[in-house]
Order: sequence, then structure tokens, then C-alpha cells
Amino acid sequence: DALRPEAERIAADIAPDLPPALAVALVAAWSQLFGLVSFEVFGQFHRVVEDRDAFFAAAARRLGQDVGLLPRG
Repeated sequence: DALRPEAERIAADIAPDLPPALAVALVAAWSQLFGLVSFEVFGQFHRVVEDRDAFFAAAARRLGQDVGLLPRG
């Protein structure tokens, strides 16, 4: 697949003990968490999400589950 060389480079640079696909998933989750924080800090959820605390917690939990840091369910 086209991403394989990049995935292998990312894994070698940041987490050589992890499979390349998991290293890429961690970078993706990190960028998504950064986006969540930015949206919250700069008010982008205003008039979109009413219970922002619950939304943020659920979204962060899902990211943790997606990369295997938290169990699903």
C-alpha cells in the first residue's frame, strides 16, 4: 500500500517497538485530540455541542479505544 514506507518511517522515528500501522494510528489519534482541544479552546463547538464536557470525554475515550489504550465497550 502507498502509505507503507511512510508508516515504517514514522514507526522507526517515534515507536520502533510498535507495528507501523499502530504508530500511524497513534499519530492520527494525536492529531484528532489536538483538534478536539483546539475546537474547545477556541469555541468552535459553541452552538453545535451543548454538553461539551461529555462530548470531549466520549471523543477522547474513543480515540483511546481506537489505538488500544482503552478497552472497547
